[in-house]
Amino acid sequence: MELRQLRTFLIIANLGSFVQASVHLGYTQSTVTTQIKNLENFLGIKLFDRLGHKIHLTAEGRLFKTYAEQIIQLANESKEAVQLSEPPRGTLLLGTGESISTYKLPRLLHAYRQDYPQVELVLKFMNCTKIQDSIRNNELDCAILINQKVEDSDLTVRSLSTEIMFLIASPNHPLAGKNILPLDLSKHCIILTEPGCAYRATMEKILADAAILPRSTMEVNSIESIKQLVMLGLGISMLPRFTVEKELSSNQLIALNHQLPLPQYRTQLVYHKDKWLSPSLQAFVQTVDKLFPQCLGG
Repeated sequence: MELRQLRTFLIIANLGSFVQASVHLGYTQSTVTTQIKNLENFLGIKLFDRLGHKIHLTAEGRLFKTYAEQIIQLANESKEAVQLSEPPRGTLLLGTGESISTYKLPRLLHAYRQDYPQVELVLKFMNCTKIQDSIRNNELDCAILINQKVEDSDLTVRSLSTEIMFLIASPNHPLAGKNILPLDLSKHCIILTEPGCAYRATMEKILADAAILPRSTMEVNSIESIKQLVMLGLGISMLPRFTVEKELSSNQLIALNHQLPLPQYRTQLVYHKDKWLSPSLQAFVQTVDKLFPQCLGG
């Protein structure tokens, strides 16, 4: 069994095609087929079922895929481990959300790129639920997210800052100047973020706990779009203070007075507790520790 066979197997499993895998790897299709045949002979199992023009992992193939991923990961880590004297290089996969990436990360990422130019930094935008699942599946090296305190036993979490959440509206909204109770939300449109986002989960819990339904809701997956809709008086929404400071100072938006049980949110750096800290990941953690408060107002 060779590492190149495992890499070929994983590419095929992820792409679902021998042809696409051969193009991706720069091999002839016969080379790809031979590698898989040799791997299957070594293991004594069949890795793929070929049904018409489509291929699917067999049950044994799905089980073997987990081990193949671990072997390749360990091989990559061992290579990096003996090159610790070299500047960090390779790829760092960072998960984050739109609000953080827009308002909090640019200066941090700029500093990291200047200090470690040989690291390819890849940002993957997703909601909090997806981020944590991706870390567990080793699809991300780490993440910076906003949520209530993450306390999962399989994750390492570093709290970076506390975030104040505002219920925002247009200055001309009927709720402006009132002390809002949960029941007041039933008379108005609530603008929500996409499913899986912590902000949306909070608003839905408040409504569910109070056993009320808003007059209507809108689902919007862009913070900037939400602010524009709120400024036009189309509804109210809940967003972190740092995303609306400019609009509040110019009186385009207001923060409503309320008696809603908003939880405490935190910006947090998260990675798997069993994750090997490669030089590039170590350097990123150190950059966050060093620069987050002064660069980002944490």
